[in-house]
Amino acid sequence: MGKRCFFVLLLSLSISTLFSRSMEFTSCKTYAKVEKNLVKAEEFGLLALDIEPENSYIPYFIGKFIYRPQKKRVKAGKMFVEALNRPNTKIENPFRIGKEKQWVETVHDAISLFGGDWYNYGVESIQSKDYDDAIENFNIASKLDKSLTGKCYRNIAEIYYSKQETDKAIEFIDIALKETDQEQIILDLNISKATYLRKMKRVDEAYALFNTIPEENLTLNAKYELFLIHMDKDDCNSAINIGSLLFTTMEEDSSTPMSLLSELAFNIAACYNQKADKIYNELIDYIGAENHTNDLTQFNLDKCEQSKEYYSQAKDYYRLSLDYDETPSESTKAYKKKMRANIRKVDDQLIPTLESLSN
Repeated sequence: MGKRCFFVLLLSLSISTLFSRSMEFTSCKTYAKVEKNLVKAEEFGLLALDIEPENSYIPYFIGKFIYRPQKKRVKAGKMFVEALNRPNTKIENPFRIGKEKQWVETVHDAISLFGGDWYNYGVESIQSKDYDDAIENFNIASKLDKSLTGKCYRNIAEIYYSKQETDKAIEFIDIALKETDQEQIILDLNISKATYLRKMKRVDEAYALFNTIPEENLTLNAKYELFLIHMDKDDCNSAINIGSLLFTTMEEDSSTPMSLLSELAFNIAACYNQKADKIYNELIDYIGAENHTNDLTQFNLDKCEQSKEYYSQAKDYYRLSLDYDETPSESTKAYKKKMRANIRKVDDQLIPTLESLSN
């Protein structure tokens, strides 16, 4: 027997004694560590998995020394998850980590260190638009490091939402809420869930969920979602109260996209427009009624001024929407023009007609 073969046999026997009972795993380690033949190492490693179902070091070894060097991330991750599902085992070469030089001596402890890697793989997959791979990696990361579960499932939910699989998005949000105890993650998850519910037209559920979140904890985007919920509920008064203050805050926030400012301004304008139109229609109804009194006529004259004020506010916000729109919309220009026309109608038609009804 040559020296090299004798060394391989000796190494195999020593490792086998410490970390395996099967010759299959001994062969796996020999091919991986000595022969550098990862194809054969994988072949014998997979056989060893079934032969030693209680040995967590086998899937750990396959994941770390066979799949990771080949950049087979999902396969490596699944092996680490398999190792976590088996009884804990000591690793061959314990090592220290951190400032306190804490020892890592077992498979489960070693695997928990990989969670951040798989989370980052998921982010990379999103950036490359490989969403299925991203979901796989986030699922793996959530199992390797339980502290990442909330963030991982939130990202999975966002992927499903972007794919218009809203029910799946809500499903993963709910799983994440059960699995995490981190306050900031819970807050982010509830805001995301409320947003999804609103876009699914489940406005009352979204509104109820937002009401459980303290206002001071709401981000600007979350406040915008709340604004939209009030719009969807046809509560323009509340929407305007939220939106006008939010617009000022967003204007002062350099990170707010101009497109979002334009959109918010347009929606605030639409609210004022709706309030003005409602009064305008009430004025038309009163003029067309059979009975008029001086008091009611004066009341409606006062409402003319209110209607004009709302149309003026709508015009101003349509203008702001155009100012922040990089490609100004022709329809927004038309709405702004219509507001001026409606103010003239109130001045030139409704007010004179109402004044003629007074005795």
